[in-house]
Amino acid sequence: MRGAWRLILLAGALCAVCAAWVAIAIAAPSRSAGGATATAGESHRSATVARRCHRAEHRRCGESGSRASRHKRKAHRHPAHTHSQPLTAGAGSQGQGSTPNGSAPETSTPGAPGGAGSSGGGASAESGSLDSPPPPAPTHVEVTAEDKEGFRFVLSRSKVPAGKTILEFVNHGQDEHNLNAAEGSEGEVVGSLANTPANAHLSLTVDLKPGSYTLFCSLPGHAAKGMKGTLTVE
Repeated sequence: MRGAWRLILLAGALCAVCAAWVAIAIAAPSRSAGGATATAGESHRSATVARRCHRAEHRRCGESGSRASRHKRKAHRHPAHTHSQPLTAGAGSQGQGSTPNGSAPETSTPGAPGGAGSSGGGASAESGSLDSPPPPAPTHVEVTAEDKEGFRFVLSRSKVPAGKTILEFVNHGQDEHNLNAAEGSEGEVVGSLANTPANAHLSLTVDLKPGSYTLFCSLPGHAAKGMKGTLTVE
């Protein structure tokens, strides 16, 4: 009888030990799961707080940006007014060289209507005079009278352009001679020089038109002896 009770007590103790081990095994995973759950909860709360902070910061940035943009729009709509110093207008102030808007009055040169316009007209006239080509210089023709080896006129050139021509008469002869310029062979005389002594030098300026001119000495018999020449004007 006693042996049976001992077996029953030993079996009960073993059952209690097994039940304790089973309870410990069940409690350990629940604790680890609870810790993990707590850690996950803390992480979730941290993430939530971070998102809220980010949203608040973003909201502050948006509000500051909107305030700056509103300020810029207001500054653009209402520009700063510059306060100019008021003009002092006394009696007869406009008559002393001032205008109603405060600008200096225009001055005009005496005797030149239009003021600045007259100076522009003068400048244009001056530029027009500068643009016009200068008149051509006169053409020089040397006419030499010789009578040592025969009476003749020697011309430095036989053709000249139309216009003013300077006839330089040089007497290399022993006697007096003169110079005359006539249109054609026996036409109108357009210029002449008086009798010129030997070794003298005179000049004659004539305005010649296109055509042929005869240069000759009018002393008796000189032209017949050959003291003449032909000048062609082109």
